[in-house]
Amino acid sequence: MLRRFSLFVKRHLLFIFIVLAGLIAGTVFLFVYNNYQTGVMRDTIAESDARLAELDATIARVQAEKAAKAAAELLAKQEADAKAAADQAKTATASTAATIDSTTCNTATTHNDPASVDVLVNKKHCIQPVSFAPADRTYIRGTSFQLSAKAAPSVEAMMNAAAAAGQALAVTSSYRSYATQVTTYNYWVSISGKDGADTYSARPGYSEHQTGLALDVQTADGRSLSNFAGTSQYQWLQAHAHEYGFIQRYVAGYESVTGYSAEEWHYRYVGVDVATDMRTKGIKTLEQYWSMTGGDY
Repeated sequence: MLRRFSLFVKRHLLFIFIVLAGLIAGTVFLFVYNNYQTGVMRDTIAESDARLAELDATIARVQAEKAAKAAAELLAKQEADAKAAADQAKTATASTAATIDSTTCNTATTHNDPASVDVLVNKKHCIQPVSFAPADRTYIRGTSFQLSAKAAPSVEAMMNAAAAAGQALAVTSSYRSYATQVTTYNYWVSISGKDGADTYSARPGYSEHQTGLALDVQTADGRSLSNFAGTSQYQWLQAHAHEYGFIQRYVAGYESVTGYSAEEWHYRYVGVDVATDMRTKGIKTLEQYWSMTGGDY
């Protein structure tokens, strides 16, 4: 049997060699081919990733350009509106303010200095004198808006912190002169009538904005004031505004105390100590904190 097998192998040695060589060659070919295909697939994936990254960068750039354009347009509109309001109010400044005896609209003996951070201004306590303008007005850095120098640095610090936290804010209104408030209030009267306007717009001489200690904010992408309460920026302010000396001045549920509807965008500078103490004690209004009268006119 062994002899026959040896004889078979000798007679068919060449065929066996060819078969083995073919098997080896096929195995080598499959190995090389698989490696090639793997390399091609890896290169294709890398190319796709690069294209996706490039597309993401393009989308981000377009969005940034749109946001910058919207911010520039908003600033231009705000500057135009402010100039128009100031021009319209020029003739009302002296004549209107001169006819008001501010002692009759504010009998408070404390918290009545409009140049002080602890001043209270509401529908029971007008500014004395009503033509008051803060002498230390200064521009909020990077904006066309003014505040008292007592508040401006804190606003800047708060806005920088908000931006660093991904909650960028923009100022929509800050210091307003008596004359500007004349125009502002009359405009809202034309829209809502006197009774309606009184629920959300201060009469001239009764506006916190005139002290240079109050401002209105919105999201940096221009989210309107009416939608501000639903933003993450508002939530950030609720958690951190006191750290910079600010309180939300008009809070929902306290309309009978402040005299105004809730304004989630309106913030008043009272200093870090007062703002922190109010937060710690859960006090929502300056009227309650200082035990002073409020409500309607």
